[in-house]
Amino acid sequence: MTRRLVTMLLILAVVCPTQAAAQKRGGTLRAAFGADPPTLDPAQATDTTSSAVIRQLFDTLVELDERLEPRPALAERWTVSPDQRLYTFWLRPGARFHNGRVMTAADVKFSFERAARGKRPWVFEKLAGAREHIRGASGGISGVRVVDDRTVALQLDRPFAPFLSLMAYDAASIVPGEETQRLGPAFASRPVGSGAFRLREWVRDDRVVLEAFPNHFRGAPWLDRIVFRVIPAEITRFNEYRTGHLDVSDIPTGHCRAVKADPAFKGHVAVWPTLGTQALRFNVEKPPFGDSRVRLAVAQAIDPAAVVDGLLEGCVIAGKGILPPALPGHNPGVTAPGGDRARARRLLAEAGYPDGRGLPPIPYHFNTGDLNQRIAEWLQAQLKEIGLRLELRRLDWAAHIKVVDEGGAAMFRQGWIADYPDPENFLTVLFHSRNVGAAGNTGRYRSPELDRRLDEADAMPPGPARFRRYHEAEQRILGDGAWITLYHYSSRALIRPAVKGLERSPLSSAPEMLAPLRKVWLE
Repeated sequence: MTRRLVTMLLILAVVCPTQAAAQKRGGTLRAAFGADPPTLDPAQATDTTSSAVIRQLFDTLVELDERLEPRPALAERWTVSPDQRLYTFWLRPGARFHNGRVMTAADVKFSFERAARGKRPWVFEKLAGAREHIRGASGGISGVRVVDDRTVALQLDRPFAPFLSLMAYDAASIVPGEETQRLGPAFASRPVGSGAFRLREWVRDDRVVLEAFPNHFRGAPWLDRIVFRVIPAEITRFNEYRTGHLDVSDIPTGHCRAVKADPAFKGHVAVWPTLGTQALRFNVEKPPFGDSRVRLAVAQAIDPAAVVDGLLEGCVIAGKGILPPALPGHNPGVTAPGGDRARARRLLAEAGYPDGRGLPPIPYHFNTGDLNQRIAEWLQAQLKEIGLRLELRRLDWAAHIKVVDEGGAAMFRQGWIADYPDPENFLTVLFHSRNVGAAGNTGRYRSPELDRRLDEADAMPPGPARFRRYHEAEQRILGDGAWITLYHYSSRALIRPAVKGLERSPLSSAPEMLAPLRKVWLE
């Protein structure tokens, strides 16, 4: 080896250190939410704000990487039977909860049976015996079997292609039974998990503070602490970022183009597609929306391009369908009604409401946030053109979720971000009749024909034929006016260059970053 080559190698070793050498421990990551998380109990959470915290406090058997592939988490490995119905998981030795106790396979069984009677029972209903347990007809789930302390077997009723991804959802988090029983409902505000971080402080409507869990099975995370502040206004979050008080923030509505062009933010802006959709939805059990002609009149009266190009400056993704483009199985050829006000007026007249006569003001529910307010006002103006009067009902996030889940809203804002990357998580969860209410079908839409199509698609093996069946279901839903897509989400984030290791997964969007923050370190 020549002297010159040795010198060059030494220079490269200094200039291009390995990531492991560059990483360093310590520091606080500062982020913000638009609202307080309603709960920190994974069995009760239904929103992304809660999930953003829960995913740091708890672990699941598997997790999804940036490419949406299942990777080992609490389970170090697994096997799948030839008939695709039996999944056997081997747990990591020595994984501990925050209270110091070692996790066992019995904790998996307890956690699944507890969460199956929570807010997201559909996560577990594929397991043999789960539906009986969910409706209270049995004391446990027969399809969850403890083989030994480190092995658990999960038996499905029938094959389900995205089952491993389902096991990465936060409702499938493993909890210590003794803590849930000791704390009761207080577990939602004093959670105990096995995650890389544990709860240090929660000051309602102000901040949630997490601290590193040094005994995590992967080792202590790089960060010492995470502080999630509660800052409802987008522009206030932006100003806090600009003045150096936040490390991660969303880009406020109406500022996307300007921020991307601002030299001060060069290297800070990150925009990527996510698995989310913003839409309008109707409770079909409340008049006048039991009549598809009224729903379709609303769909025909509005032009979502005004939201995409105007309010959001082209920094989100336009689309007609329910499934976002980043989702496997997305159908680029889907069609949806819209942009024909003459047709909207004819539909209203056919339904018995010419020019809206005979209809009282329609309450429109949406949750606190600058963008949601602007969309509500835009929608109000659009529908006024065909004689529909909207009465705007703005609530904080927890109150909005409650009134929607309980069926109190006739017309409302619906945002949905996939919990796992599969069409089933949109179409079956949001429209199957068995999920009416808080389980996901908040529009209370029922169609035996749609249920049949979804059931068939859910049980099919992976591949194009399965996706085609979902495409048929999606087209049927849109054609019946049960859902009106406004746009598909993209994450529009500001991230300080010193923040390293923050994943830009399609599952994650600002300000509620669902990424594993144990991977983050500060330069």
